[in-house]
Amino acid sequence: MVSFNRVVLAGNLTRDPELRFTSSGIPVCEFGLAVNRVRSKSEEVDFFDITAWRELGETIANYKKKGDPILVEGKLQYRTWEAQDGSKRSKVDVVADNVQFLGRSEGGGEAGAPSGGGQRARAGQRGSRDDVELNEEDFDDIPF
Repeated sequence: MVSFNRVVLAGNLTRDPELRFTSSGIPVCEFGLAVNRVRSKSEEVDFFDITAWRELGETIANYKKKGDPILVEGKLQYRTWEAQDGSKRSKVDVVADNVQFLGRSEGGGEAGAPSGGGQRARAGQRGSRDDVELNEEDFDDIPF
């Protein structure tokens, strides 16, 4: 069976990003994203909860604030837990692995932040794709 779990969303932050740390010291950033869904005569808004880990989360928390536009790439994650009252809860949220900071359409700049014209942040980024050397022998084990 084939499965594919990929999400791309562009919208505005609904609240300031919240940066916390796990008990082992790993940074995790959580924020909300509002995405407009334009129909022929009406406009609706969908709201998504986004989680970004490690350096990616720190970057978002340092440079973004409520209302800022952002593009998020990631995957859907289904979570379940037991609430304090004993009821079972579940939730689907987005775990970001790549973001792009988008500029404001009004031209409003942010002091101290990277320019909004498309700054990228990537989880675990070690270099661009152009920096990777490929060797034909690396593909010998691929069955197609």
